[in-house]
Amino acid sequence: MRNPALAYRQSSVQGSTPLGRVVMLYDGAITFLNRALAAVETGDIQKKSDNLKGALAIIVQLEGSLNFEQGGEVAQTLKAFYSYARAQALKASLENSVEMLRSLIQEFTTVRDAWREGERRLTVESTSPPAERLSVFDY
Repeated sequence: MRNPALAYRQSSVQGSTPLGRVVMLYDGAITFLNRALAAVETGDIQKKSDNLKGALAIIVQLEGSLNFEQGGEVAQTLKAFYSYARAQALKASLENSVEMLRSLIQEFTTVRDAWREGERRLTVESTSPPAERLSVFDY
């Protein structure tokens, strides 16, 4: 029997715009960071580690998908943000820092919200196909 939750997620990804997929990745990173935060607060080292690995995998995916040729300065800024985020996640893990994780969650939420607003504006203002509108990522 097929897993309905997995089927729904696959359908959501396939039907989304490139910006929508970026937002989904940010949502995933935020979810993993929130779970890592909860694990730090309860002292569950294994869950903290597992969830930080998930967040780091998403950050690496986001960074690896940057298109520097078309993305220019925005891509460079995002690269710096992802490098910083990786370092902060690792430091937060080593120090079991609730504060660092909260800060990182807030920063990811801010950037995610900007991507979400960009997607909303492009959907409203543009009639071009979604694949032609996003040039910072290679999605």
